[in-house]
Amino acid sequence: MMKVREASREFEGLQLAPIQRWPTPRSKVWTANFLDSARNDGNIVAVIAVGSAIRPAVSSVDLDLVVICRDPAELKYKPPIEIDMRAYAVEQVDRLIDSGNDLLGWAVKYGSALFQRDNYWDSIVTSWRHRLPLPSAEVAARRANDALHRLNSMRRLGDDGAAYEQALSYLTHLARVELLKRGRYPASRPELPEELRAIGCAPLADRLERLINRTAVNPKQLAQLLQSAPSNTGQESIVTKRSNHRKTRTERRPRPARGPKTSDDC
Repeated sequence: MMKVREASREFEGLQLAPIQRWPTPRSKVWTANFLDSARNDGNIVAVIAVGSAIRPAVSSVDLDLVVICRDPAELKYKPPIEIDMRAYAVEQVDRLIDSGNDLLGWAVKYGSALFQRDNYWDSIVTSWRHRLPLPSAEVAARRANDALHRLNSMRRLGDDGAAYEQALSYLTHLARVELLKRGRYPASRPELPEELRAIGCAPLADRLERLINRTAVNPKQLAQLLQSAPSNTGQESIVTKRSNHRKTRTERRPRPARGPKTSDDC
């Protein structure tokens, strides 16, 4: 019995080895139990860990689990709130990757398989590794704009904590837009500032880094940081005064045409 338990613990350790940092102790316990259950659940074909928790040389602990299933509707497991879990049907995986699905693409490029049947995920990675399409810059821009709307709402409500989270989301999506426009695949959020600097977008890199490091979190700091952020979504701009938000479209002056984009626009 002791040898069986030791073998089980060793197997568990091998499964969890790709995850370098855990959000919480319970997240590790839950994941170990989930993977143990997956071995006996024929619906689950593969479990892939993604997020900054599996990336070296960063301190972030964001953890996402991509679960490939025969039928996602039959997946009944509920992870703790600190783990984001997304399920995909096995017959749709190739089509979604081909269409630029960002999470599955990230799983192919940066993810680590914690569990798989018959080398399923290894074959997916082999098939797509050298022809992986980039996610859509347009989708990233729409997500940035959505985050900006939520940010402005939270600032008007005086919810500083929620405003910070939306500001971080906004600049993260803007960073991805800049990288995707230049044909670069975005890595995890803590790695984005260095990627931005490598393409000449140091100003945006500095702003994002301050949010990641939480050195700009009070309302005044946040307003100053975002006031000079690039408006790459081409839609809503940062609201600094209530009167700006009350203007109708007919009252707003048309923006002058912008010249060619330079690295200073980042």
